[in-house]
Amino acid sequence: MVKALVLTAITGTQIGRRYTVSERVNTIGSGSQCDIVLNDRHLSTRHAEIRQILDRWFIVPLKPGGISLNGLPVRGQSRLNPGDQLTLGGTTYCISYEELEERALGVTSNTQTSSVPRLGEYFVRRGILTPEQVAQVVQRQCNISSSDVKLPFGQIAYEMGLISRTQLEQVLNEQRADFQTNFHD
Repeated sequence: MVKALVLTAITGTQIGRRYTVSERVNTIGSGSQCDIVLNDRHLSTRHAEIRQILDRWFIVPLKPGGISLNGLPVRGQSRLNPGDQLTLGGTTYCISYEELEERALGVTSNTQTSSVPRLGEYFVRRGILTPEQVAQVVQRQCNISSSDVKLPFGQIAYEMGLISRTQLEQVLNEQRADFQTNFHD
């Protein structure tokens, strides 16, 4: 089973309309190239992103204004929890989670087509980092990436003092082994 985020319109012209989000990164805006296109004059062409980090969902504004969560303005990455009310432009959505069958998403359990988890997931599995710490590292990574510098997750977590060099090497070796198992020639 895969956890998906569901936005259900509870105010505005789209009351009752549901959007199911199951990709790791989804763009929201009034532009036709967005994953979720909302016809709202208060929204920019690419107004926000919904991102999945491990099993948690976050809203990330790409333009200032026009987004609130539970009545408070959203200025940076904010976690979306079931029951939250997310306002985008003139419409408010109720947040819920839904379990989707992997087959419905086109994912199979065949190891030949499975992907290797992201590095942060290995740290959580081993109990080295919490999902919240992973989110902090990803946020820092996003902030750094916006300045045209790309730093890997492990380096940022190490520089933040969240992991030791030994822990990083162990997790990288585990990820490498999974990659070789899943994608051998």
